[in-house]
Amino acid sequence: MKLEATGKNVDIAIQNGLLECGLTRDEVEVKVIEEGGLFKKAKVVLLWGEDAETKTETANQPQNNGEQADKNAEEQLAQVNESEQASSNVENAEQEETKPEKPKRVVDTSRLVKRGQEFLLGLAQLIDQTATVQVTAGENEISFALKGENLGKLIGYHGENIQALQYLLSGLKLRSEGPIRMYLDIDGYKLNRNQTIVDLANRVAEQAIKIERNIHLDPMSAYDRRIVHTTLQGRDDVTTESTGEGEKRHVVIKPIFRK
Repeated sequence: MKLEATGKNVDIAIQNGLLECGLTRDEVEVKVIEEGGLFKKAKVVLLWGEDAETKTETANQPQNNGEQADKNAEEQLAQVNESEQASSNVENAEQEETKPEKPKRVVDTSRLVKRGQEFLLGLAQLIDQTATVQVTAGENEISFALKGENLGKLIGYHGENIQALQYLLSGLKLRSEGPIRMYLDIDGYKLNRNQTIVDLANRVAEQAIKIERNIHLDPMSAYDRRIVHTTLQGRDDVTTESTGEGEKRHVVIKPIFRK
């Protein structure tokens, strides 16, 4: 089987493809179609099963190609649009991965629920679509689920617009309302993506135990990394750790060896 994927650079294109097919880097062969540049996305093809051919992963390419990819990524980051910047901000604010949380101050969320519903329904009207909003409110968090037809424009490429809109939702809070977390999903996109990452984490954990070696997952956002940590934190046969900097930050799944 094969899957074509794109991204701001080759590494991100591969990551996007792996998340879609639910496989790890070790389970696929990668062909780089376009390395991308300042004004175009990188394009790769992931092959596995019967379609797999000679290994062509970017990890086996000459070092100068990796350096060029890093250079391209830096140039593209300088040109990032407001939506992508909003996505980055909300991921950083939303996730601290495995750090223990301080006791929360319970606040009234009723005003934010109403404002959030009005905001999201207004967005649907802007693209001439009818939608509904389901709300789940906890003590210090609110989850909004926007549902309707033809809402792809609000989801964006690989959910980028959802993250940006979630950031805007967080902007509805008043300082006096305290640290309320705002979450957004559109047509179940995040729910499905999260399940893909959960399945990947469990499958790779079993593989790490079987081969008795640490396995490095591909780079992920802070939001996705936390899903991996949360999925595996209750197990006593593996442990997880985030390592790397910037776009190369990723999770390492480590088997626990018992004497």
